[in-house]
Amino acid sequence: MGRLDSRAPVRKRVRVEFQDESGTKYTLGIEGRISREKVLKIIDMMELVEGQETLEGPKIDGSTTFGRLLRAIDASYAGKEFSSADLARDLEEELGAKVSLSTVSTYLSRLAERGVLKRQKFGNSWVYRKTYLAPQLPSK
Repeated sequence: MGRLDSRAPVRKRVRVEFQDESGTKYTLGIEGRISREKVLKIIDMMELVEGQETLEGPKIDGSTTFGRLLRAIDASYAGKEFSSADLARDLEEELGAKVSLSTVSTYLSRLAERGVLKRQKFGNSWVYRKTYLAPQLPSK
């Protein structure tokens, strides 16, 4: 009899099943090389189908660090690439206070995982770009 090779790769699988308000059942799955980002994309798709997320992007509360960060991205980097250091510098100028680079990096990473930003490795750092451009509201 043949022996099992302990070095053979194990196929990983993730399957998510859910049902929407109208009773429609959905099954989403990944098989093979699974990453946290891929699983988060499935969860995002699930939330879109369930109607919990909209394609408009996240709501902005300008009183929080996160809201100020989103506002700064929209104001200064629509259609442009930027780094976490660029954004931290802009926030420091706006607030007149030190902003932790690690906090900015964490928020940007989460936005990239959710598909709001696209990120690309550049040397030993990340470069970000918005994945969509918000429509400009007419000024009154």
